[in-house]
Amino acid sequence: MQPSTNSLMRRLLAGAILVAGVCNVAIAQDLSAKMPVDPKVKKGKLPNGLTYYIRPNSKPEKKVEIRLMVNVGSIVEDDDQLGLAHFMEHMNFNGIKGFQKNDMVSYLQSIGVQFGADLNATTGFDETFYYLPIPTDKPENLDKAFQIAEGWAHDALLTDKDIDEERNVVLEESRLGKGAEDRMLKKYLPVVLEGSRYKDRLPIGKDETLKTFKYDVLRRFHKDWYRPDLQAIAIVGDIDEATAMKYLNKYFAPLKNPAKERPRTLFEIPGRTKPGAMVVTDKEAIRYNVQILFPSVKKTIETTVGDYKKDIERNLITSMWRRRLNELSRGSNPPFTFAAVGYDNWGRGYENLVAQAGFGADGAEKAVNALTAELIRVKNFGFTANELELSKRDVASTYEKMYNERNTTESAEYVDEYMGNFFENEPIPGIENEYNYSKELLPTITVADLNAEAKSWLNNMNNFFALITGPEAGSKLPTDAELLTMTQKGLLQDVKPLEEKKIADNLLDKMPTPGKVVSKEEDKELAATTYTLSNGVKVTIKSTEFKSDEILFRGIRKGGINNYDVADKYNVNYATAVVGAMGFGSFTPTDLEKALSGKTAKAGVSIGEIQDQVAGSSSVKDFETMLQLTYLKLTSPRMDKDLFNAFKNKQKMQMQFLSANPQIAFVDTLYSVLYQKNPLAPIAIPKAAYFDAINPDRAVEIYKKEVCSADGYQFFLVGNIKQETAIPLIEKYLGGLPSNNTTPSFKDNGVRPVTGGSLNFKKGTEKKSLILGIYEGDMPYSEEADLKANMLAEILNIRVVEELREKLGGIYGGGYGASLEPYPYSHYTVQLQLPCGPENVDKLVKAANEVVAAIKKDGPSLEDLNKVKAEMHEQIRQQEKENGYWLENLQEILFWNKQQKSTFLNYNAMIDKITVNDIKDITNQMFTDKNQFMAILNPES
Repeated sequence: MQPSTNSLMRRLLAGAILVAGVCNVAIAQDLSAKMPVDPKVKKGKLPNGLTYYIRPNSKPEKKVEIRLMVNVGSIVEDDDQLGLAHFMEHMNFNGIKGFQKNDMVSYLQSIGVQFGADLNATTGFDETFYYLPIPTDKPENLDKAFQIAEGWAHDALLTDKDIDEERNVVLEESRLGKGAEDRMLKKYLPVVLEGSRYKDRLPIGKDETLKTFKYDVLRRFHKDWYRPDLQAIAIVGDIDEATAMKYLNKYFAPLKNPAKERPRTLFEIPGRTKPGAMVVTDKEAIRYNVQILFPSVKKTIETTVGDYKKDIERNLITSMWRRRLNELSRGSNPPFTFAAVGYDNWGRGYENLVAQAGFGADGAEKAVNALTAELIRVKNFGFTANELELSKRDVASTYEKMYNERNTTESAEYVDEYMGNFFENEPIPGIENEYNYSKELLPTITVADLNAEAKSWLNNMNNFFALITGPEAGSKLPTDAELLTMTQKGLLQDVKPLEEKKIADNLLDKMPTPGKVVSKEEDKELAATTYTLSNGVKVTIKSTEFKSDEILFRGIRKGGINNYDVADKYNVNYATAVVGAMGFGSFTPTDLEKALSGKTAKAGVSIGEIQDQVAGSSSVKDFETMLQLTYLKLTSPRMDKDLFNAFKNKQKMQMQFLSANPQIAFVDTLYSVLYQKNPLAPIAIPKAAYFDAINPDRAVEIYKKEVCSADGYQFFLVGNIKQETAIPLIEKYLGGLPSNNTTPSFKDNGVRPVTGGSLNFKKGTEKKSLILGIYEGDMPYSEEADLKANMLAEILNIRVVEELREKLGGIYGGGYGASLEPYPYSHYTVQLQLPCGPENVDKLVKAANEVVAAIKKDGPSLEDLNKVKAEMHEQIRQQEKENGYWLENLQEILFWNKQQKSTFLNYNAMIDKITVNDIKDITNQMFTDKNQFMAILNPES
């Protein structure tokens, strides 16, 4: 579906980080001034009308992000073309000038571009776009890439044979989307979008059309709409402007528009002129949801600084509303499981205010009353100055971080922003301008301004449309008429102004007694330093400049779920969730969120099967806040029985109907069979009864035992961190963690899945099946064996695409995954997943087995092996300039000893050494006659 391209936060999160340096704004902004275009992007048009964006960028190195944009989607389809905008997108991967059928995908794989993960495309109501990230280590790659983009723009082959072969693939993609949500959508969409063309133009189209359309109907779509005056290309990355223009002039300047152009119409979404309501249910739905949709209005196109200020104001309003609703959902007697208010859009140029909430069985009226109360509360009384201050801090902090990252922004993030400019006319002034606007405009925004603006949003609230969706059974839902009356009454109820309580300014009531560094060990090969503190904690620091304003953090020690018996299964599995719902120190979860307003700092605790972990991140400025938050969560779990009961009841509401979903029920049954109902087996699907079994006192006791001491911890810090200033803070907060003088450990609890077998499971009304193949077995762990297993999975996936998708047309997506783990016991797992039609199950299982058998017999082709090697080399080349990559590998090397340092430092060489026979051998070890467990989900009829 189409991406959201209409908010300030999207621009920030997509990386509007464009200009180095910052200037203080000397005079007040002229709100009528036009928004500039960032000077670091060259935006222009070729004589044929094709728009282009060119920006040199060095992150990631030796790579160019090319994206072709087509300003049409399903909305322009004629009545005999429903689904063909999306079908056309598929055909651009099945034959363009210079590349027959799958030759293009094969070539791109050979240079390290991964199909699906890198190479992809999307079709929405109003747009289509194609992703093409290209490694530039070889000059010829760029020329080929622009040749491909040109082919996408106008030169698809569209042979009868290729079209027919792709029909089944697209129908399989359509099948994937079918189910409860899709069935309910198709019931309410014609009502919600009454009077609009959008109600009849879902991008996936209609199956009957996809099966039967004539070849020339697709060719007509391509001829009408794939033309340069409706297209744009973004070229961002390791390329200079002159080179980019050379390729544009070579491949795109010659493109011609048709003699008689069809106009690209923008279609209306009429606003409602009377209230309405609808209740839609489905027996396979798993959750209740209520939406109150207000009339659609035309969007304002941002062209001036004043428009930009309005956008900031909108984000402040929705932020304050979100905070209020979150607080209600976390309260001791929550009326809903979640709630939100904000603007949404169904189609180009229109938007509508939407309030929505999730609720449990028999909770419809309570949820509607609470949701409408918060709308009326804002309309009547507005927000408070304190609420505005908290949200201003968050917005200012976001701008600051994006500005600080301006020199280390990924090329794809710039391209996302240029898409917003092309499709939605969003401004692209560059982060220097945006940062300066925010610094000047934020202080001028008053609570009175925002309250007036928020009130104006609700001027037409009487013409709402209320919609409830949810399970068919298990709840007393209102009728359409009752929902209408319920919502009207809710919008007329009396409410009082918000009552606020004062929140503590400091995260910690008492500062810890600092520890001291007692030893220091430098590893020059890893460029990391490990400090041992006086309480036994180890801290490994790697300073990088990969991101200007990012510090990643992880603490880990042995322990975990496997150390507990059946009596504590749910207490230990949900201990961190229980504690997180009750809060820390003197803070409830909502109070803690408020205390962290304006801070870019996170820290979260988890208990895994064999480890306890704390993970976090921060900006450079908020590094100390992250450490304080870590200390708080590792020392001060809070007991609050009311909040525990609220947490328990919310979870039960959310889990009550999960088993109505066929795939969820299938996986739940599969785990039961795989683990022979072993009570210590991992939890696949949570159930409502599990939360009744939790004892909050015991959960907190386990939390304290598992995470609340310094014993056995090693912490890793990677990012823009200066060690000389960080060490005193590390000594204070990590060195101040209390020690119990214990030696944490984990155990192998002996739980094993069965080896080999089958499951045939029937559930569901749609003609949808799912094949899950599982191959398990013992295998000594080594880095080389793990690499071979991963390479095997990627090779198998190449074959699955070629054989099961392209030749048989039996799947849209699916494939293999493989892993090798040393703990708690050394074993491997290979999983196959193939969503498909029930009529194709036997054929696809046979084909998948034949793919494996061929590699067991002869090994993979050298061509496929080299494709995977190229992909892996390219991934490593990019990842080794990412903080997360180093954080993960430092942990694997220095804590778990899962890999040798020398192996890690020479991983590319190990990849190159893998041979066809190596893959053949690992395939024969992992796939045996006895270890295949094949599980099949089929519909009931």
